[in-house]
Amino acid sequence: MQASKKAAHIVIIGANFAGLSAASKLDSTLNVTIIDSKTHFQWTPNIHEILSEVKKADAVQICLKTVFDKLGHRFINKEVSELSPTTQSITLNDGSQLPYDILLIASGHTRENYGVLGAAEHALGFRSSEEVETIKIRLDALLSETEKPVHLNIVGAGYTGIEVAGEILRKYPNNEQLKINVIDRSHRALPLLPEKLSNDVQIELSAKKISLLLEHDIQEITQDTIHFANKTIVPSDITIWTAGTALPAYLKNTSLRTEQNGIRVTPALQTAEYDNIFVAGDAASLEKPMPKQASIAMDMGEHAAKNINAVYQRISLTDVQIGSKPVLLTLGDINTYFVYKDLVLASPALSAAKEAVYQLYMTKLTSMLSLEQKVSGLFSRLVSTEKLILAEVLKCRPREILTKSKLI
Repeated sequence: MQASKKAAHIVIIGANFAGLSAASKLDSTLNVTIIDSKTHFQWTPNIHEILSEVKKADAVQICLKTVFDKLGHRFINKEVSELSPTTQSITLNDGSQLPYDILLIASGHTRENYGVLGAAEHALGFRSSEEVETIKIRLDALLSETEKPVHLNIVGAGYTGIEVAGEILRKYPNNEQLKINVIDRSHRALPLLPEKLSNDVQIELSAKKISLLLEHDIQEITQDTIHFANKTIVPSDITIWTAGTALPAYLKNTSLRTEQNGIRVTPALQTAEYDNIFVAGDAASLEKPMPKQASIAMDMGEHAAKNINAVYQRISLTDVQIGSKPVLLTLGDINTYFVYKDLVLASPALSAAKEAVYQLYMTKLTSMLSLEQKVSGLFSRLVSTEKLILAEVLKCRPREILTKSKLI
């Protein structure tokens, strides 16, 4: 692939972890356009804490136009409706078309309902701070307006579903009015993480009277019920959907090779069919699958930018090299788990480590903002840190911390 640097037009679809990281690393002399339907980037690994009011929405988001203006890039706040690799063009939802010389697909995933009837209409998503705010407001209202049991069902016992359950327990500890189910088709919670972690989490949830409905296939969701394939029905005042993801619709009718919920790419993050199309983040599918983690998506975005820069510097592209990374999972204020390969450490004190990761990456992502905006953002984030860490200190529960701190 050869391209003229002077005439180059680089387009990035998606300003999430991979797209934002890539944009920050592209050569400043390139003509770069970023497209995203959102106005703000959100640090989604911590949006569950909005449920318990540990964090406010403004503490987990960054204005995209402000970032890209600072970088000297163009930002288009629209949705992509079609991609044509053969004509090297993108169609936006207003019908306008945008040509590109090199394209970086970093749009991640969208919600997947798996064909469940009524899921789109009656199950609330959990992919943005706006969706979390809706759930929080609705749950607070139900618990204050009635003395009857409030039935809350979390569909999906993966990473997000378990953290949602934990945060609700943080906000409403020992609330007898609240009846919570966590539902999954798998035979255990957290099926992609070590089984010993799954067992410990299931014990903790059961102790808090949360029911785990495992190996349950949902057929239909209505406004106030969930129907299973085994003909059983459970009541549901609020249904939260954290069950699955899929590629965005605009990628489903292209000639790009898709597999395992991603676009197949070479080690250099290029598609096999078109060497001027790169993919990074959750939308990318390498021969050796990578976990869907924010830090990995950011590393992939930076590497994609490095290779795009290399195209115009007329030097060789390099293969992405990303090793295993640890995972920090919180179960509200009950416990926090550090997972690295088969190692699992548990301790409530580890919540400080997850907060530190959030602070570190948000500081990195806001490094290109003005001093005033940096200070404002840091203040918002420190408020949540105070709520999270100082609240734990003030509880003065050394015995509980020691009891729950263990190598699993």
